[in-house]
Amino acid sequence: MQASDLISQSLISLHPDDDGLRAISLMEELRVNHLPVVRNGFYLGILSEKEILNWDNEEEFIEELEKFSLTVIPVLDEEKHYLGSITNRKLLYTIAKSTSIQSNGGVIVLRMNQNDYQMSEIARIVEDNNTKILSSYITSIPDALQIELTLKLNTMDINSIVKDLERFDYNVSASFNTKETNDDFTDRYESLMRFLNP
Repeated sequence: MQASDLISQSLISLHPDDDGLRAISLMEELRVNHLPVVRNGFYLGILSEKEILNWDNEEEFIEELEKFSLTVIPVLDEEKHYLGSITNRKLLYTIAKSTSIQSNGGVIVLRMNQNDYQMSEIARIVEDNNTKILSSYITSIPDALQIELTLKLNTMDINSIVKDLERFDYNVSASFNTKETNDDFTDRYESLMRFLNP
């Protein structure tokens, strides 16, 4: 999937000649906290509502002030022409749809030192149990040199995999393999999708 496929057609870009009042009015109308600033098709940056509210005068023009931070994601071509923007809602929806959360299977969470992470070895242990890794996700643990690796597998029967991982000195901090757990994940996923697409 290309970023251009996710561009939100409802988002309007700001021009440097717009003032803060117009920017805030558009943000309220579109229900976003950030909008891209574009001049002659060229992307200049992202302007936030919070930044505008910190201005001395909201009637000042955008080009007169410092900018910009980022939460709405701009899409540019190779020449940096602005093509459109992706809302965080659309991005979250697309990521959720593209993950393996809807697939049946168990979940294993491993905690390890960053230096001990070797996906090839973990995959070998999983595949030696005639199982495939559908997806993996790494989370850094704040203020530590550790990570958590979450594995989504293509089987609900993960007990032997958990035992093998522990036999190879991996710290299995959590595992989920019951039908009820999978139903709960599915229910939560469907609730998220209903929230994102009312």
